[in-house]
Amino acid sequence: MSTETGPEVTRGGELPAAEHAHVQHPTKNERYGLELIAIYKFVKTGVLVLAGLGALGLINRGVAAAANTWLERLALLQGHRLTTAFAAHALPYLGAATNRRLILIAIGAFLYATLYLVEGVGLWRCRRWAEYLTVGATASFLPIEILALVHRVTLPRAVTLAFNIIAVVFLAWQIRVGRESESESA
Repeated sequence: MSTETGPEVTRGGELPAAEHAHVQHPTKNERYGLELIAIYKFVKTGVLVLAGLGALGLINRGVAAAANTWLERLALLQGHRLTTAFAAHALPYLGAATNRRLILIAIGAFLYATLYLVEGVGLWRCRRWAEYLTVGATASFLPIEILALVHRVTLPRAVTLAFNIIAVVFLAWQIRVGRESESESA
């Protein structure tokens, strides 16, 4: 009496190499592109974690007062346009921040950091699902980034928008090429 149970799955939950030998892994250049986007996602994760921790730190009135003093000193600097502009822009927001708003900012930062971390790990490991996730998540923010850039053109906004468009186009191309190679080998 012989029963077939289907392909045997390894401990890691993946099919043995013989079962998915037809699936092509990315080329060296394609892998480099995935890793570059993953590194970008990891950097964004780090920045968002720091922003969330900073927001939580500002709940402590001593920390908030120290940050306010530091920003006021930055605003008084002569000859440093960037730091003066940053401080002048940040001071009103810091003064108006409530504990509830700071907690919401921290939660939002941590949630986005989690999304970017998942995207980064998946792309680093060349997972197809990560390509789909990153295309969807990144493309969904493009209209907001475009509106922000139209509202006020800055170099960081322009660079971020350009990089995100390049990432979406590259990953969409990766998905298309992957689909074509899978359908050819099936």
